[in-house]
Amino acid sequence: MLQQNSLTQKERAYLKDALELENLCITKCSVYADQCSDHDLKNMMFSITKSKRHHANMIKQELGNSELQYQ
Repeated sequence: MLQQNSLTQKERAYLKDALELENLCITKCSVYADQCSDHDLKNMMFSITKSKRHHANMIKQELGNSELQYQ
C-alpha cells in the first residue's frame, strides 16, 4: 500500500543517481589518499571519504525507508 510520505519514481531515480556519484567519489578519494605522500592532504582525502560514506548511508537509508512504504 502506498503511503503519503513515499518517494516518487523520479525522486527514487534521483537518489539512486546521487548514491552512484557518492560511491564514485568515495572510490576516487580513497585512491587519491593512498597515492598521497603529503600527510595533511592524505588526511583531507580520508576526511572527504568519511563524509561521503555518511552521505551514501543516508541516501541508502532513505531509499530503504521508501521501499518499506510501498509494501
